[in-house]
Amino acid sequence: MAGRGLGWGVTERDKCLYDAWTRQLERMRAMQYAYNRKFFGLLAVSSLGVAAAFHLGSMELLALVGPGLVTTGVASSFFLHQCDFARVHARAMERRINRLLGGRALIASELEAEYFYPHAAPKLSGVTWGGRWTLFQGFTLHFCVAWAVATGWALWRLRRNWEPGVTWAYGVGLGAWALVNVGMLHAWFGDAHGERRMQEQLDADDGLGLGGG
Repeated sequence: MAGRGLGWGVTERDKCLYDAWTRQLERMRAMQYAYNRKFFGLLAVSSLGVAAAFHLGSMELLALVGPGLVTTGVASSFFLHQCDFARVHARAMERRINRLLGGRALIASELEAEYFYPHAAPKLSGVTWGGRWTLFQGFTLHFCVAWAVATGWALWRLRRNWEPGVTWAYGVGLGAWALVNVGMLHAWFGDAHGERRMQEQLDADDGLGLGGG
């Protein structure tokens, strides 16, 4: 197929493949953008919620700051997980279309890997291990630090109003809850097994004679 464009020696089968892969690529890009919007919407809502808790000063609301931010982190990672799914699928569709066109017509996935983080890279949510530093990693670390500070501040204010035993039990429970969730995220993102498995499925020969994505 190399060197042959859709306008020269093209077959009906080529047209069908091009149309199918282009539609899949469009769906994956739409999915990626949708979950990006959800991600930033979640950050805005959680930030407003934390600000309201500190402004109102209710002990009940302050007690929810820590667990709420842990849940926000998990939900953000879930949105990132969905974006990774769309990125891996879109990358495979771009590679198939490029082979059909005989050149590097579509390179968005290559630019994403360079600008944000590599495909199937070991990481914890949005922080990749090793490799080149990117602003995306700094953005993730920024919120991790900000959430840790907000949680510590809320715990300090709770300590002033709660009995020492209650504060200690709350702190231990919150720490255990955070560790369980970090462990869960590490189990999924830590070795990028899910992304690599998906890529293997997309790379498998699907009977089209093009060798997959």
